[in-house]
Amino acid sequence: MTSCLRIALFLGIALSSCCAQTPVDLQPVKELDSSANLATCDYRPTPKEAPFYKKLPESEQATGSGIEEYSIHGKQGRQVSWFGVVRGVLDAKPGSTTLLLEQKAFDGFTDCHIMLVSFAGFGDFHATFVPGRETIPPLSLVRVYGRVMGERNGVPELAAEYLRVWPWMTFTFTDLGPKNSGNTQWAELCQLCKPGGRVYNPFPDRQYYVLTLGEPRPLSETASENK
Repeated sequence: MTSCLRIALFLGIALSSCCAQTPVDLQPVKELDSSANLATCDYRPTPKEAPFYKKLPESEQATGSGIEEYSIHGKQGRQVSWFGVVRGVLDAKPGSTTLLLEQKAFDGFTDCHIMLVSFAGFGDFHATFVPGRETIPPLSLVRVYGRVMGERNGVPELAAEYLRVWPWMTFTFTDLGPKNSGNTQWAELCQLCKPGGRVYNPFPDRQYYVLTLGEPRPLSETASENK
């Protein structure tokens, strides 16, 4: 059974609708003004994103903080929206791509000048979508909207309906949040997480991402090591 047919049967929608290109909203890189005052803002969906955001249950708009418990497991059939760092492409075939993502917790608030999520997360997940012309960079931050199809070997699998993508220089991490219960392989790459280090940087440069996420590698190469 093809990926498109499997997703279509699960969602109960027409195959032609399922296999239409999944909307991918790539955020532009803008020069950061280090003299700007820092402030906290509510999360603001883009116009393209808003219809998908409105479909979320209130319990899925924020996905983890230091005071509220959250889990990415046991949510089969539920509409969710998870942030994740793109770690690899597990599968790519005509009309279907499956990403491997490292989930990151999000409490509903961000820095006003740059996207902010917790460095901590709750584990890896997979997101299958219908690709278009957009290129999703390795180690970018993605917010995936979709429905949980199930879990394979303890890893949740989403049928993605919309992806908002933040490349390097458009997002940063905070040290605040829940205890990190994610993939230890990724956690070991974070040099700034070591005792005495600080993850939060409101004005990141390229070296910041290398020190938190590791060097970018071809997505297919990274994912093949984690199948």
